Amino acid sequence: RELNTRGITSCQSDDYGAFQNVSWREVNQIYQELEQSGQLTVRVCEQCNFTNTADFAEFVKEGNHTGTGTDMFRIGPLKMVADGALGARTAYLSEPYRDEPSVRGLPLYSQEALDEMVSYAHSQGIQVAVHAIGDACLDRVLHACEKALEEHPEKDHRHGIVHCQITRPDQLEKIARLGLHVYAQGIFLDYDSRIVEDRVGKKLASSSYSWKTLMGHGVWVSNGSDCPVELPDVLAGIQCTVTRRPLDGRGEPYLPDQAFTIQEALDSYTICGAQASFEEERKGRIQPGMMADFVILERNPFETDEDKLKDISVLATYLGGKRVF
Repeated sequence: RELNTRGITSCQSDDYGAFQNVSWREVNQIYQELEQSGQLTVRVCEQCNFTNTADFAEFVKEGNHTGTGTDMFRIGPLKMVADGALGARTAYLSEPYRDEPSVRGLPLYSQEALDEMVSYAHSQGIQVAVHAIGDACLDRVLHACEKALEEHPEKDHRHGIVHCQITRPDQLEKIARLGLHVYAQGIFLDYDSRIVEDRVGKKLASSSYSWKTLMGHGVWVSNGSDCPVELPDVLAGIQCTVTRRPLDGRGEPYLPDQAFTIQEALDSYTICGAQASFEEERKGRIQPGMMADFVILERNPFETDEDKLKDISVLATYLGGKRVF
C-alpha cells in the first residue's frame, strides 16, 4: 500500500535472509498467498540474496530460475553484496580514503568466491546483480562476470552492477563491453554529492556516478530508491538524477554533464527497470499490449521546475488497469 501511494507498481526486492528464521521457501509462500488472495498490489521481482554456492545451488535445484513465477511474483537474479558503503567508508577502494588514509573499505568476498558464485549462476542461465560501490570492489565483480562469460558465452545475460558509484573510465568501458546492466540510485546524490570528493579525491570523483556516460556507451541504466535505506520516493530520485544536487538545492551540481533529461529519468524508472527483469515486452510503457500499469500525477513533470519535481503529488496508481491507490 505504501508503494502504491508513491506511484509504484513494480519493485525488485531482496527478501531472502532479511528476516531471522524465515527461509526463502516461506518468503515465496507468503508472496504466493498474497497474490492468490488479491492483496499483492505491486509486481515483485525477487532478487535472491545468497552468500554461498551450496545454499544457492539447493535453491536452483528446487526449480528456481530467473523468470520463474507469474506477472505478480517472479524470481529475478542472484543478488550479492560485495562491499560496504561510501558514507561509512566501507566501500572497497583501490586507494585509501582521502579523508581517512588508514582505510580502503571492506571486500565481503574473495575473488575466488565471487568468481565461483557468478560462474555457477551464469552456467545455470541465472541473472546476477552484485552490489558494488567502491572501484576496487567493481574490479572484482567485472573480473567474475568476464570469467563467467568466457566460460559460457551469452549475449543477453543482463548481469548487473547495483549502485555502480565509484568508477574509473576504464571500468565504464568494460561495463559496456561486457553488456552489463546498471542499477543506479539517483537519490544517493542528495547526500553523496556533498561528500564524494572528500572521500575519494578529485580524480576518482571526476569519473564516479557517471551513469550518463554509461548510457552513452549503450548501457541500460535503471533507477531505484534503495528502500528501506532511503524512502521509495520516485519523484525525489528523479529530481536528483536531473539536477545532480541535494534535494534542498544547495551547492553546485556534481558533474552536471552527467545529468539526465526529464525523459531519461522517467525512462530509467520505467522501461529500463522492466528491461532489467526481462519484462520490457510487457511493461514499462503505456501502449497497446502492455500491462496498463500507470500513475496519474498532480502536475506534468515536463512543465515543472526541476528543483520542484519532488513536490509533485501522486493522485492515483493503476495496476493492470485497476486502481490500487
